[in-house]
Amino acid sequence: MSKIDKISTIIVVVLTAVVVYFLTNELHGKSKQLAAALKHLDWRWLFFGLLMMILSILLEAAATYVMLNKVDRKQTSVFSLLRVPLLNLLGTGVTPFATGGQPAQLFGMTRAGIESGRALSVILMKFLVYQVVVVLFFIVAYFSAEHFIYAQVDPTFAQFIPFAIAIHAFVILGIALVMFWPAMTLRLVDIISPLAKKMMSSERHDRLITRIKQKIHTFHEESRRVISSWESLVGASIFTILQLIVFYMIPYFVIRAFGYENVNPWLIVTMNIMIVMVISLFPIPGGVGGAELSFQLLFSPFVNNPATMILVILLWRLITYYFGLFAGIITYMLPAKKIKEGR
Repeated sequence: MSKIDKISTIIVVVLTAVVVYFLTNELHGKSKQLAAALKHLDWRWLFFGLLMMILSILLEAAATYVMLNKVDRKQTSVFSLLRVPLLNLLGTGVTPFATGGQPAQLFGMTRAGIESGRALSVILMKFLVYQVVVVLFFIVAYFSAEHFIYAQVDPTFAQFIPFAIAIHAFVILGIALVMFWPAMTLRLVDIISPLAKKMMSSERHDRLITRIKQKIHTFHEESRRVISSWESLVGASIFTILQLIVFYMIPYFVIRAFGYENVNPWLIVTMNIMIVMVISLFPIPGGVGGAELSFQLLFSPFVNNPATMILVILLWRLITYYFGLFAGIITYMLPAKKIKEGR
């Protein structure tokens, strides 16, 4: 783990402790409300919520699988495929703006024996599909629940929505340019090359630049293969849509666990879509603090017991964030399976 990763992890731990302290402090003096909330708690609904999170991880692994070429599919184990989404959860969970997700996935795929250029292309294409699907979900959710958002939700939250859309659109455009404009990528290497030359010998510099350009060539070749393979794109899109649907449903199961039988599942999903979009604006690892506040602002119309709301927030974050974080840490510590001969 690098120094930056260690600092990010410390920030996550400290912020988590602060958030848990303030949330549990709000329970002070609400013993009757807390007792009423726990009285209605049904653990079966929480189990279904956890099951949705596990299913979301499996669907992301399936999206990775369909993006691979035929050779990599045959030579990549199921364990290696499952490492990718778990490392992704770890990388996004401990870095600002979730920037560590792609490097973490690259680490997992190269450990599985997939050539780094091909692996990077698959990761970026999968991320591009993910971003497009997220934005489409957001557009549908926003226009179907616009009146509810501005009538029931704190106006402060609504102000962040245009910024979230702008950031995701910028990310989509940037990935598309890098993947399908090789001349620009090579030009960037040529621009950075003189700076790198000052920090190493000429021979080492030439070897490095040659290797980087070879990787870029492999990367763009694989990008063209993926974009020309409708089977891969359609398959990845379907699995990503299913992955997000089950992930967005998790708050519904958590709220139902406390006896709220009449909540609207579509409105719950819509509010969670908004949270996922807006969390991307917080430069805090895992959106710790911002995610909990956003959840409280958006879901307060559904949960009228303040003690229940605090428990819902804690359980929702435990399932959607901390479960993936700890699973990712365990996956990172486990050694990769032996790469097959010839890989």
